[in-house]
Amino acid sequence: MLYMVECDFEDPNQEIAWNDWYSGQKLAELLMNPGFTATQRFRAITPRKAAYIAIHSIESADVFTDPAYKAGGHGRFGDWDPALITNWSRRLFDGVAESPPVGPDELLLIVDGNAALPKDVEAVWLDGLDWSKVSQYRNAVALDASVAKRGIAVVPKSRASDLVKIPGVTLYEPLTPQKRN
Repeated sequence: MLYMVECDFEDPNQEIAWNDWYSGQKLAELLMNPGFTATQRFRAITPRKAAYIAIHSIESADVFTDPAYKAGGHGRFGDWDPALITNWSRRLFDGVAESPPVGPDELLLIVDGNAALPKDVEAVWLDGLDWSKVSQYRNAVALDASVAKRGIAVVPKSRASDLVKIPGVTLYEPLTPQKRN
């Protein structure tokens, strides 16, 4: 199962420090929680309402009610001013146990819905968990169940100019290597 957290950061003067904190301390703290198996952060290279996405591989949604997760701040953004973190959403997707790692010469492609991708782009199609499956976690982590289907693929950076032309496709560069528990 994948837990995806999307957001923007509104202060360019603090953005480097925020990214250092999120990519370091924040991801390390998440991986200490039982049920978190891998994580990786990305920044969109195509226009997107939320420029950042973190993809966490989790064993099940029960990680959100685990006492260790609750004691560690429920996945909050540490001491950062909440007003600086905008366009924030958290979503759960089923259909794959773990997110594929994206290397430094690769991009993560994400498409919501059923967009037509080139035949040589093999996307893994994920089912967004709807409220009937995640409602008990809504208050724990403020989940958003608005995306019913999402495709993800790892593509070479050299394909970026072709793929950005496809409606609904967002391309992300990795900010971190995939980190494992």
